[in-house]
Amino acid sequence: MTLSPSRPASAPTEADAGRSARGGVFSMFVDSFDVYLPALVLPAAMGYFMPDGLPAATRATLTTLLFTIGLLARPIGSVIFGNVSDRIGRRRTTLISGWGFTVATLLMGLLPGYGAWGYGAVVVFALLRLVSGIFLAGGYAAPIPLALEQAGERGRGRVGGLIGAGAPGAFLVINALLLVLLDTLPDGGFLHWGWRLPFLIGFLLGLVYLWQYRGVVEDESVYAERRARGRRQPVAELFTEHRGLIAGVFLFTCGYWFSAQMSVSFLPTLLVQVLGQKPRLETTLELVSAALTCVAIVLVAAWGQRAGRRRVLMFWALLTAVLVSASFLLLGVAAHAGAPSWLIGVIYVVAKVIPSAPLGVILAYLNERFPASVRASGYGIGYMFGLILPGLYSFWLLWLGHLMPYQAAPVVLIAFGGLLMFAAVRRGPETSGPAGAPAAAPAAAAEPAKGALR
Repeated sequence: MTLSPSRPASAPTEADAGRSARGGVFSMFVDSFDVYLPALVLPAAMGYFMPDGLPAATRATLTTLLFTIGLLARPIGSVIFGNVSDRIGRRRTTLISGWGFTVATLLMGLLPGYGAWGYGAVVVFALLRLVSGIFLAGGYAAPIPLALEQAGERGRGRVGGLIGAGAPGAFLVINALLLVLLDTLPDGGFLHWGWRLPFLIGFLLGLVYLWQYRGVVEDESVYAERRARGRRQPVAELFTEHRGLIAGVFLFTCGYWFSAQMSVSFLPTLLVQVLGQKPRLETTLELVSAALTCVAIVLVAAWGQRAGRRRVLMFWALLTAVLVSASFLLLGVAAHAGAPSWLIGVIYVVAKVIPSAPLGVILAYLNERFPASVRASGYGIGYMFGLILPGLYSFWLLWLGHLMPYQAAPVVLIAFGGLLMFAAVRRGPETSGPAGAPAAAPAAAAEPAKGALR
């Protein structure tokens, strides 16, 4: 199928496509930076927002909730901004959402602490995280579809890979920034004012993001034409005319996130808090893994462009189910056996990198599945709503911990996620393939033909 622009009156120039691609990459980077910033910064700064003597469990719970609120807001934002993007255009939606999360990030960095506002400071922080999460969802529903639409069929793998690499790139920058601040600021400096610096940097990144998009070109006449024809709202069209398609995409993303959440969110906790390894080792391995993940995403996306995205995703789903599950098991065995740090590190990096490596393929594949009239809605909703059940992984792990050793519980979720992802992709059509390969017939009338984003 082809991610072709929606029949623009004049095709975007190569320079326009380049600006859209850079905007998509920067959108993913800024989104990941803002989403994971509180998770990495707040544990070292919660003393600013909490009274002394608060039980550690309560402190940890509040910190986790502040992170989770932002994640749970994203499905709400995907419905709002996906619909808006399909209705008024990708570029205008990007600017609206960009101003929203940029201002929210600045306000979070300016908040007073417990000494001034009491628990009201945490409440306001949570509300700002909710607002920011809603607006950040617009970064998926608008700039990424636009970048892939303007990339052309042959360039879509490359652009998808570069966009995907923005996520681990942001994680790499946040960890490096946090290490520098913790090592260089005077005692108490980070707690009282240093924690604000990453948020202010996030605000500046948002301004750069908006500046970058000022020159992005999109033919918006197609959206006016669509509205003039009296078509129903894109979200309504998605859930009436494309029910089977959105259900299949939801199962796919749900499977992906069940596997990826164990690697992205739980693996550091497993290494330090369950297996008793040093936090410094975990931080070092996170930095190494983020750098390798950036490279892996670009390489796997290029492979998907040549060999076919469906074929690569099926292979990678099985690889995740088998190899990442084995890596989690081996990590526990090696840690309990007193294995050297380098061996533990190798196993950790394998478990960390593999689940995220197909992200560039996934971005292109999901956008290619939907016709232009509901693309932003379908991609945003399918991608974000698939995160909800896997996002409750703490509860799934606790439940499985009653049936098996706790450190083995992630293996069940990883294997389940990989197999669910495999089954969902296997039922869908191929969306790309080797140059010159014949187009496959669409799997259903609601799905575009191979090679066309239309």
